[in-house]
Amino acid sequence: MKKAIIAALGLAAVFATSCKKDYTASEVEKPLIIGTTVDTLTGDILVNTVVTRTTFLNGIVYVRPGVTLTINAGVTILGKTTPFGTAPDLLNLTNNKGCLVIEKGADLIANGTANSPIIWTSTNSVGGRNVGDWGGVVILGDAPIKTQFGATFNNFEAFNTLTNGRNSYGGSNAADNSGSMTYNRIEFAGGTVTAANAEVNGLTLCGVGSSTVLNHIEVSNSGDDAFEFFGGTVNADHLLSYSNKDDDFDFDEGYRGNLQFIIAYRTDVADNSGSEMIELDGNASAAFFSGSPRTRPFIANATLIGPSSDVPRVNPGGTSQAGRFDGAVYTRRNGRLALLNSLVISQAFPTAFATSPTTNASFFGARPPLDGDSSAAFNNIFHTNSPTPVVLDGNEGNPIVAPSPFT
Repeated sequence: MKKAIIAALGLAAVFATSCKKDYTASEVEKPLIIGTTVDTLTGDILVNTVVTRTTFLNGIVYVRPGVTLTINAGVTILGKTTPFGTAPDLLNLTNNKGCLVIEKGADLIANGTANSPIIWTSTNSVGGRNVGDWGGVVILGDAPIKTQFGATFNNFEAFNTLTNGRNSYGGSNAADNSGSMTYNRIEFAGGTVTAANAEVNGLTLCGVGSSTVLNHIEVSNSGDDAFEFFGGTVNADHLLSYSNKDDDFDFDEGYRGNLQFIIAYRTDVADNSGSEMIELDGNASAAFFSGSPRTRPFIANATLIGPSSDVPRVNPGGTSQAGRFDGAVYTRRNGRLALLNSLVISQAFPTAFATSPTTNASFFGARPPLDGDSSAAFNNIFHTNSPTPVVLDGNEGNPIVAPSPFT
């Protein structure tokens, strides 16, 4: 990992220099100029394929093991949408929302540039796009994971209803390589594809290994998480999460990797499950496992800015918890976290940093070695505008407790 030497307060400027963005609506939803050379990705990709022009992503598309899908710089991928309330089609997968799945043993090479990024967006027209319009990008790798029951493999949770046997991930190759994504923008993804309450994330990384390259990636307006790491060892830098519905960065199933120069900027949107900017679990389910390897991301130079309003955003079919933002950083279920040189501003919400009883003690005592299995949080700035800086909360299992200030 690069040395964490750049102050968190300068991170936004660093990112802007590396991947310039203007967050006006016109920039987030640029009109597309579609000519006559438009392709479609559908079904199974069985041979090495290069995408060179605007292309539709039609239904659930699998890149099979041993196959490489290459997307050239400047290409726009249009994920298929379906009318609201459309039932999933588990027999003909092309009838579902667009979703790209890189199977274990396959590769995605999607390298844009600062001036010519790769854009993944909705087929709906500008002004008519919304969170969850299409599925997202899912990468399944062979790197180690650990589930609640100690298993070293799993199936992608959003596709548990599929019986095609193509959604498994996890293994023993920490250096597994699933390809490269640089200078990509993923927007209006995070939709429900195969079952209710089983959303795909903007970018889902399942058991992805450390030889995979991930940098300069933005996820905006996702209907679920922006980035979720289900185990694996992949490292990443220059990740931007903007105006996403659920968590910005979600870690579980024994993820062990390094992240640097990451930004989360929350608008007043949240999921009815409760949302955080960093949600960290030992396991994705409500239960937690003991022993190691525990989930432990090493995060340096993060900037996390929470929503300015504490008024819940009511979602269709929501409850009294609809649109609840729970706080900035939340570690639970026996997970671990190293957080350095970062700026965490919860804004209107009282919780800037919180732990559950299974994680609280790991942050206390002598400063641990940074390559170990303990938690560490230092050289950070935590701030909230709330008159009550930390509250107790029984959210999703373990109640939050207030940790002492870190030095």
